[in-house]
Parts: sequence; C-alpha cells; structure tokens
Amino acid sequence: MRCFLGLPLPQAWKQALAALAPELKRGLASRLTWTRPGNWHLTLKFLGEIEAAQAEALGAALPTLRFTAFDLAAGPAGFFPNAKRPRVFWLGLSQGAQECAALAARVEELCAGLGFAAEDRPFAPHLTLARVREAGPDDWDQLARRVNAHPWPLARVDRVALWQSVLSPQGPEYRELCAVAAR
Repeated sequence: MRCFLGLPLPQAWKQALAALAPELKRGLASRLTWTRPGNWHLTLKFLGEIEAAQAEALGAALPTLRFTAFDLAAGPAGFFPNAKRPRVFWLGLSQGAQECAALAARVEELCAGLGFAAEDRPFAPHLTLARVREAGPDDWDQLARRVNAHPWPLARVDRVALWQSVLSPQGPEYRELCAVAAR
C-alpha cells in the first residue's frame, strides 16, 4: 500500500482551491494536473509502498506523537524546481512553516524508530496546487501573483493523519487510515 503522513486542511481552504483552480486554468498554454480539492493536504512524510503490517505498526505508534495545535497562513506561491522549469506549482506558508518543520522532524523520528528510511532532502512545507505535465510559454510569475492575491483564511492544524494513496486513471484517492489529535 502506498502511504504518507500529513496534515488535513480545513474545508475553507479546499473550497478556495475549488474556486480558484478553474480561474487559474483559463488562458494557460501549459498542461497542468490540478490537485483535487478533496485531496488537498500538507505532506509531512511520504512513505511510498509499505506493507499492511508496517501501516498497522505506524497506526499503533501514531498516538505517541505529541504536538500542539498551530495556525497556518498561506503564501507565497512558487514552483519546484523554479519558475524557469516548473514541475510543481505550490503554495507556501507565511505562518506555521517552522511549526510544520518541527512536526515533520518528530514524524521523521517516529518513523525511523519503526525502521522507515530517513528522508534525504530537507523538509520544505508546501501545498501542491498542480503538477506541470507540459510547460508552455506561460507567465509563471503572473500565475503565482494571482494565487498570492487570493484571500486564504487562517487554517488551524490540530491533527496528523496516516493516509493510503490509491492510484487510478482519474488520479489518486486518499483514504485516511488513522489520525492523532494535537494535545
């Protein structure tokens, strides 16, 4: 099973993405695959393909993860690896990035204790808006400015969830397997 640990996002952010994505699509020459609003989350650790027993062990250990609820504020938007060669269009955090990084480090420790491989890249908290499948002659900086101008409400982070990602021709479907609440 393909799994990851992450932060669920509030319905207000999912609704904002649902309203914004069609507006952003208009006039783009590039081919992008937009995140389905119902799937929108912030990944703390991607686990990849794991055995059911590993998922069960992680679910049993997850309640030991301690963290305090905190707020996220969106912005600014950007691209991986950069706007000249965009592959991922993302929304950053203007508030809560340090808390996310600290929480990701605790998740990493929890996973290491269960035998999961350590992440080899530094954690970069972001919310994937779209994956760029074929880049055209679009003004990527203008696209980012349009996202930055969108009003995003504060989001309260109060749960970490273990999800299974089920891939299909229509895109991934994320199933929450278990979660732990902030204390």
